[in-house]
Amino acid sequence: MAIQAEKGRIKKNIRIMVIGIPNVGKSSFINRITRKSSAEVGNKPGVTKQKKWIRIDEQIELLDTPGVLWPKFEDKCALHLAYTGTIKDEIIDKQEVAYRLLTELFQNYKVNLVERYKLKEDEMKDITILELMQIIGKKRGALVAGGIIDEEKVANIILDDFRMGKLGRITLERVEV
Repeated sequence: MAIQAEKGRIKKNIRIMVIGIPNVGKSSFINRITRKSSAEVGNKPGVTKQKKWIRIDEQIELLDTPGVLWPKFEDKCALHLAYTGTIKDEIIDKQEVAYRLLTELFQNYKVNLVERYKLKEDEMKDITILELMQIIGKKRGALVAGGIIDEEKVANIILDDFRMGKLGRITLERVEV
């Protein structure tokens, strides 16, 4: 206490904020530090919905916070988090994310797409990503009245297949030379 008094910290609590992107273990870290289940945890993003002060001892408190993200998906890292479901689907444009994922997969894992969606090589020549999404939608029965492709359903199919590993062994990180 004498050292704290010299620094002007008489009877003041130390308050520490734990902050980071969604689903990296902020609440688990707090539970480990406190040695009890003070913060709610889960195997999906968005479990912590509001800030909560958690007391470690008489002088130290930790602030558990919801995950924070940058507002746009211009950053490759943010896109990769969205592809994997780390960013909650409710706060993203799933069709845009599926389109961008399909673009990366088409460039780097065309064989995986051909195998999963039973595509023909001639279907893959001079095709746009939107046309590819349409073909996948037809093959997977993502149709609404009038035979129109349900683009939201196609986006869900692509993202779910990727997240569940049905598109094979894929890495999003590339070494640039």
